Amino acid sequence: MKPTSISAEALFEAHREALHWQWAAGRAHPERRFDDAAVRDAHSAADLIGYLNYIHPYRVQIVGRREVAYLLASAPADMERRIARIVTLEPPVIIVADGQTPPERLSAMCDRADIPLFVTAESAGHVIDVVREYLSHLFADRI
Repeated sequence: MKPTSISAEALFEAHREALHWQWAAGRAHPERRFDDAAVRDAHSAADLIGYLNYIHPYRVQIVGRREVAYLLASAPADMERRIARIVTLEPPVIIVADGQTPPERLSAMCDRADIPLFVTAESAGHVIDVVREYLSHLFADRI
């Protein structure tokens, strides 16, 4: 039987060395998990991770160079609203990649909402590839 969930802590530990990431915020609940229904309904691991996309809740959100620039170029009220929108989608994890520093408001909201925030210098595309492959194997059907 295939697993239907994984904790943020297990995901972090499985890739700590390969992705050289740090746990930057949202450490209060390391047991935070992928939404069971989202995992069950996913057609592939691609449905569980991707760049910021307001259409798909419960997916790992990747914040790369472009996304950080977009947030930082926003007026403070707009940045607050955009980050709040990300948080309301209840991602199991948010990953800031491309060596970017997460905006302070993103870190604060992750702490407040207990959403793990990982930071890595690795490219966003590489992070997506690694995590997708891992989730594909983890959630693959088993006989």
